[in-house]
Amino acid sequence: MKRKEGFSVKKGFLIMLAVFLFPVVSYSQNAAGGESGGVDRYAVFIGCNSAGKNYQKLLYAGTDAMAFQKTMAEIGGISRSNGILLLEPSRTDLDDAMNSIAKKISEKKNGSKRSEFLFYYSGHSDENSLLLGKDRYDYSELKAAINNIPSDVHVVILDSCYSGNFIRTKGGQKQKPFLVDDSSVVKGHAYLSSSSSQEFSQESDEIGSSFFTNSMLTGLRGAADSSGDKKVTLNELYSYAFTETLAKTEKTSAGPQHPNYNITLVGSGDLVLSDITNSDSVLQIAADLTGRFIIRDENGKLISEVNKLHDSPVYLALEQGSYDVMLIERNRTRQGSFTLANGKVFKLSADSFKTVAVEDNRVRGQEDDSNEDNKDNEEKELVYVPVDFSIAANEISRTFGSPLRSNLSFGLFNTNIYELDGILFSGGISSTHVTRGVQAAALFNSTKSLSGVQAAGLFNVAHDTNGVQASSIFNRARDVKGIQAAAIFNSAHDFDGVQASSIFNSARNLRGVQASGIFNAADSINGVQASAIANIAGEINGLQSTGIFNKADYVSESGLQLGIINYAKNLDGIQIGLVNISDDGIFETSFSYTSNNNLRAVLTSGAKRFHSVFGFSMSAKNICRNNYSDGVTYDMIMGFGSRLEFSNLNFDFEIHANEIFHSDRIKEDAEDEVTYYPSARFAAGFAPSSHFKIFTGLIISVEHEKYEDSFYDFNSNIHFKYRDFTFHPEFEAGVSISFN
Repeated sequence: MKRKEGFSVKKGFLIMLAVFLFPVVSYSQNAAGGESGGVDRYAVFIGCNSAGKNYQKLLYAGTDAMAFQKTMAEIGGISRSNGILLLEPSRTDLDDAMNSIAKKISEKKNGSKRSEFLFYYSGHSDENSLLLGKDRYDYSELKAAINNIPSDVHVVILDSCYSGNFIRTKGGQKQKPFLVDDSSVVKGHAYLSSSSSQEFSQESDEIGSSFFTNSMLTGLRGAADSSGDKKVTLNELYSYAFTETLAKTEKTSAGPQHPNYNITLVGSGDLVLSDITNSDSVLQIAADLTGRFIIRDENGKLISEVNKLHDSPVYLALEQGSYDVMLIERNRTRQGSFTLANGKVFKLSADSFKTVAVEDNRVRGQEDDSNEDNKDNEEKELVYVPVDFSIAANEISRTFGSPLRSNLSFGLFNTNIYELDGILFSGGISSTHVTRGVQAAALFNSTKSLSGVQAAGLFNVAHDTNGVQASSIFNRARDVKGIQAAAIFNSAHDFDGVQASSIFNSARNLRGVQASGIFNAADSINGVQASAIANIAGEINGLQSTGIFNKADYVSESGLQLGIINYAKNLDGIQIGLVNISDDGIFETSFSYTSNNNLRAVLTSGAKRFHSVFGFSMSAKNICRNNYSDGVTYDMIMGFGSRLEFSNLNFDFEIHANEIFHSDRIKEDAEDEVTYYPSARFAAGFAPSSHFKIFTGLIISVEHEKYEDSFYDFNSNIHFKYRDFTFHPEFEAGVSISFN
């Protein structure tokens, strides 16, 4: 029989020790992070940019929904596993999500003090329906679906045109503030809409969001906390969102937006929607600072716009990272920067700022009293030059004194074209404002808007990309639809397509494929994330595959982690690996004794519906003896299983692939001999506590007569034969220690 040469008893015991001590370390790290009961919160977040050919496609509905989910997961008490995100859903997708939430709440109804449900929608609607692509979802149907959610409280937030029509419900009126956390009798609903029944809801390119959702998110992160208790209530949030949305839309071409509400609840207190103290990093705006604070991240994206009028500190829950801030006061403008560290509070004081000069810009709609003085500030028309040549700085064409539009441009060292419709090549660097075609350079390319191909010897930089970025070092873009390919790394914000590199890739929200030779990182994956070493993601809807380690905050029902070690904070999907860790899955070590006088040690980890099994089995007499000179035989166990739970009882069904090891026995004529055999396990367990279980089970090992020599050291007190197969049943009894 073929044996593994050099696989000693010492090595075997070292592997067993590492596998079964690993859960203890993990448990000590996770024990402090347990969630307290009392209130269970659930949510459905929907973003739908499309509503058919008769409607203009929105740009930010999807990202608004993702931002709302992220904010509520961080500081709103809605875990990733209790929230469902739908992007461009159909009617069926929405119905499935509502049914799934209803089922979750029903299953936990008896175990929690109170349940709350949040429904958020960003997209198109008309006077009667939500518009989900080509589908319509009538308001009456939506109300019925929400009422079927068996939670104590329903909070509905609609950011869409004419959404005030949903608010108009018979008998609806605002009651007293409601819902303190120790109340168990509050029931009812709170409906918030971004506009009245006859108004448009608007989004803005400048803030990269809708006005209403941006105000809601800024308010949830602390700007709406008028009481100063570091908590944002529903009443505080609505008041803040109404004021900010109206102020920002009063002078828009579509007209002002007036957010609406309908609150019908019975109870006392006020519903706390977010808790700033739950954030990993916090910005404190000092009490003595007043004015309008405009906060942007290191990429220039607007994060928060806070109008601070009172002499008390304001606390904002923001992600760790670097930020720029502009403070606009009555007579001056100041700017500064700050960095938020994990677990820290940064105090923004007067010392954080320096005064800057204010530009004197034109105001739309204002009469111009100085036409002559402002002529130089008028926008210049593009000059069309079919073919342009540049040595270092567009020496010929720049004599026109206006930005250029060209179909064919060549540069020896540097070329700069405002608008390219065709081909540009530079022996050094090239830059454009708009590229429609091919932009190629020996060193690097930069553009604001790319529709086509950007190819460089070193790197490419673009803002909006619809096409291909290819370089030998790195590519960087904000919003990408297409392909990023680089020898070292790629970076993007919103990505639709394929991101491929030999070292690493980074994206905020990725829909498609992220593949690298070392590691990948993304906040949200809808597709595939694959690497040789490690993957890190916030939310996985698809496949996360690596040679070693996967990490995700949330793996959805359609998600799969495939690697040696998988970690998910919240798990609704599947993990396949040797070690699978999640806060709400299975992670336990079991020890048992069998009727064949074998001792088994097994690590079970993963989701309850599909978990992995890894362990060892050895004869008890081999463990207890003093002399190992004649070798030891033991089995390595690997397999998969599924678990059913009923209160304190659980039932496991598993399929195993077993390999037999012998420490020193090698037969020269056993080159083709098989040392593998399959087995099945059925077990029933009782858990008197959440971390301890006793169980009994039946294990059936299968031997084929062709490979019967593989079983020469197999302990078998009972066996029976059927055709070419011999079945070896054995009974086990043991204990399990759970680390979840």
